[in-house]
Amino acid sequence: MPTCLTDSGPLVALLDRSEAHHAWAREQFDHIRGPIWTCEGVIAETSHLLQAARLPPWGILELLEREVIAVRFDLEPRLDRVLALMQKYADTPMDFVDACLVAMTESKQDCRLLTIDSDFYVYRRFERQTIPLLAPVK
Repeated sequence: MPTCLTDSGPLVALLDRSEAHHAWAREQFDHIRGPIWTCEGVIAETSHLLQAARLPPWGILELLEREVIAVRFDLEPRLDRVLALMQKYADTPMDFVDACLVAMTESKQDCRLLTIDSDFYVYRRFERQTIPLLAPVK
C-alpha cells in the first residue's frame, strides 16, 4: 500500500465538522492505515486555520499524539529543492508548505497526497511527473 501524505486542508476538514469536505476527509482518514505523513509546516498551518475557525488549535497535536499523522520531513537536506520549487512556481504562487509536500512526494515515490488544494494538479514532482493525489471529486 502506498504511503499517504497530507496537506492541511484535509486535516482542517477532519477536525471541523462544519467544513464542506468533512465527510470526505473523515472517510479518507478512516480507511488509510496510519500514520499519515506530513511536515511541520502543515502542523503550523492547520493549527492556525483551526484557531481562525474558532476551534481548538491543539486538535492537530492530538492527531500527532494518537499517531494518526506523523511528521516525516527534514527541511535541511531538502532546502535547495524546496527553494527551487518555490521559485519555479512563483506565478502560482507555491507557498512553503506546498513546496515541502512536493519534495516529500519526491522522497517517497510510492505515495499519495491527501489534499483539497487544486494547485497540486499543476505542480509536478521530478519536474514532469504528476503528483498522485487523493482529492475530493470536483
